[in-house]
Amino acid sequence: MRASVLPVHPRKAAALALVLASAFPAQAAAEGPPARSREVQELIEEAEKAARRLDLARAREYWARVNVLEPSTMAVCQLGVFDLRLGRIEEAAAELSSCVAQMPAPSNDVERRRYEVRRADLAAVRQRVAELHVSAPPGTARLLVDGRKVSAGGPVFVAPGQHEVTATGKQGQVARALVNVTAGQSRHVALAFEASDAASAPARARYPWIFGTGAAASAALLGAGVGLHLAGDAAERETAARVSRLSDGSMLPSSAQFRETYDEARAANTRAGLFHGFGSAALVVGAALGAATVVYVVWPRKAEIRTRGAGAEVKLVW
Repeated sequence: MRASVLPVHPRKAAALALVLASAFPAQAAAEGPPARSREVQELIEEAEKAARRLDLARAREYWARVNVLEPSTMAVCQLGVFDLRLGRIEEAAAELSSCVAQMPAPSNDVERRRYEVRRADLAAVRQRVAELHVSAPPGTARLLVDGRKVSAGGPVFVAPGQHEVTATGKQGQVARALVNVTAGQSRHVALAFEASDAASAPARARYPWIFGTGAAASAALLGAGVGLHLAGDAAERETAARVSRLSDGSMLPSSAQFRETYDEARAANTRAGLFHGFGSAALVVGAALGAATVVYVVWPRKAEIRTRGAGAEVKLVW
C-alpha cells in the first residue's frame, strides 16, 4: 500500500504556521527558546502534541506543571489560553491579565501578532466576568471570596451573580459582605470588623444566661441519668428475687400467689428496662449539652452557624 500525500495550499500552510506559532511561542521565537531543563522541555513538547490532538485539558495540565517547575510569562499565557478554551473564565481572566502585563513589547510581526491575540483574548474574557477590588480591614489574617483565598488590593475575577467576601482577623474577628455583580462590571468592596471591645468580649460576659442555663441543664440531666440507672439496678434486683421465689418450689404454679409473684416479676423487669433506657439517654444528652456549653465559653465568636436548605452548617474558625 502506498501512502498518499495531500497537497496543501501555500496560504493555508502559512496560516496554519501562524496559528501554531501563536499557540506555542517556544518554537517560534526568532531569538530562539530560552535555556530550559530537560524535564520542562519534554513537558512543553507533550503539551504541543496534546494540543494538536485537541486534548486541551491534557495540554493545560502539562503547562501547569511547567509553570510550577519554571514559572514564566509564556507558561502563564498558555494557561490563560487553554483555560479560556476550556470555559474556566475566572482563571483565564487572571492568567491573561498577568500574561498581557508581563509580555515584552513586540519586536517583529510574529510577536506583534501574538501580542494582539493575547490582548483580544483578555478583552473577550473580561466581558464574561466581573472584577472585585477588596479593601480588607487592618489586622486581616485571611481574605476569602466564596471560600477561595485571595489577596487584598489586586483584582479578583468572578462569574456574574452573588458572591460572599469574608475577612478573618488575627483575633478571630469576622467581616462579611454579599456582592451582586454582572458581566463586565468592576466593584469595590470595603470590609470592616466590628468594634474590638464587643468582638473580644468573652461569651460568658456577653451572655451569662447561656453559661448558667447550659451548666444547670447539663447537671440536671446527668443527675437524672445516674438516678434512673440506680432505680433500674434496684428493679433488676427485685426481678431476680421474685424469679428466685418462683423457682424455689415454695408455691404451686396453679396458686394465686404464684400468679401474683409472676406478674410482679414481669413488672419489675419492665421497670428496669425503662429506667436504664431513659437513664442512658439522659446521660448522653447531659454530656453533650455540657460539652457544647464549654466549647461556647472557651472559643467565643469562633464558630459560625449558617442555615441551609437541608439543615445547618457549622463552620469553625481557628
